Amino acid sequence: MVQISQNLFNEENLSVEKIKKIASLNPSIELLQNLFYKQNDLDIKRELISAIGRNSDNQKIYEFLNKEAFNNHYMDLVYQMFRTTLYKSKFDNRFVYLREKMRTFYDNEFMEKMYEYYTYRQNRIVKKTLTREITNHSLLVGDNTETLLKINNEQIQLIFTSPPYYNARLYSDYKNYKGYLSAMKKTLLQCHRILEDGRFIGINVSPVITKRAGREFESIRYPIHFDFHNILIDAGFYFVDEIIWIKPEFSVPNRVAGYFQTKMPLSYKPNCISESVMIYRKNAPFLLDKNIKKYDKTLKNDNEIDSTNCWYISPKADKYHPAVFPEELCEKILKYYSFKDDVVCDPFAGSGTFGRVARRMGRVALLCEQNKIYADKLKLEGFNEI
Repeated sequence: MVQISQNLFNEENLSVEKIKKIASLNPSIELLQNLFYKQNDLDIKRELISAIGRNSDNQKIYEFLNKEAFNNHYMDLVYQMFRTTLYKSKFDNRFVYLREKMRTFYDNEFMEKMYEYYTYRQNRIVKKTLTREITNHSLLVGDNTETLLKINNEQIQLIFTSPPYYNARLYSDYKNYKGYLSAMKKTLLQCHRILEDGRFIGINVSPVITKRAGREFESIRYPIHFDFHNILIDAGFYFVDEIIWIKPEFSVPNRVAGYFQTKMPLSYKPNCISESVMIYRKNAPFLLDKNIKKYDKTLKNDNEIDSTNCWYISPKADKYHPAVFPEELCEKILKYYSFKDDVVCDPFAGSGTFGRVARRMGRVALLCEQNKIYADKLKLEGFNEI
């Protein structure tokens, strides 16, 4: 078998598939290491590390990893080495030492995620099935950082909202931007607590600009979507996708008119036809498959699909509320990030578009609204205050 392996070694064009064949022939670890040192192809080297890790000679594997794991390799190779320490550490304490040494040395977020997933699987943690407590379309009236305390942990399967834009509307007025972000983080911490592990939160935000106090003063444009990323991460979520909501140009404020008049460099300000829908997942030590397996396969979506992250949707006007979701946007979010009968929440419900669409699509809606006028209208529509 070694001779056959050697023939494969002598072939000019090695590939990942050939390395897998070589490894299946159980060659000596020295032959695999030799190949590793002679190769420059990253994918082949990664496959060789995997083959070395499956070898039965733990002493030589340990010596190899202890040398190469700190030898300035590409991180893709380091990750494969770390993976070997995870699985070997179950039976050999030398690899526990090496695993912890690598964690300390690299302080790497991806390696920490690997460690978290591995530990979860090894401990075979079985969580007790939570009793669903929200069975009817419901409304919480008041400050959501307080009213959401009525909801027990992990009762929600999807959260989608458009937070109040910093000092952009009459319903949104804060002393300063730092205070605004602090208030938003308090809400997101509650969102994290009530959201089921591994499920999604979508936040619709876009930059806002303060009005100038006079022509001699400059306005400030706040990149709210960038800052929301940080508070979402701090609250316990991780980034998945950014959906770009693109609106018709005629529906947005005309910022480019001044440039058209002067054509002077530096005065250019484009018309902003997009908003961000930021998609994050609640941190969980398991793959998304575990969430999906809870559902019957008959609940899969139809064949219509938005294949890119650019969604072309016209905004919606409402005489009662200055900034409402278009129903089409809500429909897409509910379709792609929830199942029928899921409990879904909008912590800044406003006029309640998300709740109405959720109800129509067979989800159970929980809405939060602080404004009494909006809340009273939602009660009339059948959202029961709890």
